[in-house]
Amino acid sequence: MPGGIDPHTHLEMEFMGTVTIDDFYSGHAAALAGGTTMHIDFVIPVNGNLTAGLESYKHKAEKAAMDYGFHMAITKWNDEVSREMEVMVKEHGINSFKFFMAYKGSLMVTDDLLLQGLQKCKSLGALAMVHAENGDAVAEGQQRMIDLGITGPEGHALSRPPVLEGE
Repeated sequence: MPGGIDPHTHLEMEFMGTVTIDDFYSGHAAALAGGTTMHIDFVIPVNGNLTAGLESYKHKAEKAAMDYGFHMAITKWNDEVSREMEVMVKEHGINSFKFFMAYKGSLMVTDDLLLQGLQKCKSLGALAMVHAENGDAVAEGQQRMIDLGITGPEGHALSRPPVLEGE
């Protein structure tokens, strides 16, 4: 049986004051032990800059122990990001872009940015991925959990009821 491919990973990802625990070596060791031989990680731009984000993730991947590819997150929109998306597709082989509708103040994009990004993906023949949640409602739910003193893992699920994915 061939090895598996994990198409959705976040190795060594800096996020809202934290960093995911697995890096490209430890995450790969765990994946290989379970029979996964490739993964596709999400590059997070550096201050909205896709090229800087890619360079950062290439550096992180220097300790890779298996095959990998990259998706690219889009966290802001301007002419430079639009141009960089084209460069990512044509020069770096990154043909999938993720838009977060959650994580207000960090990764969340506005509806107008999402629409512009979707149009750009279509023009490039690239795959658009959406983390679908109502970020404003989730932020309110998170604050409500904190106010209630619910700060454990259960607070994550309670702060974002399933209906917010379809809103």
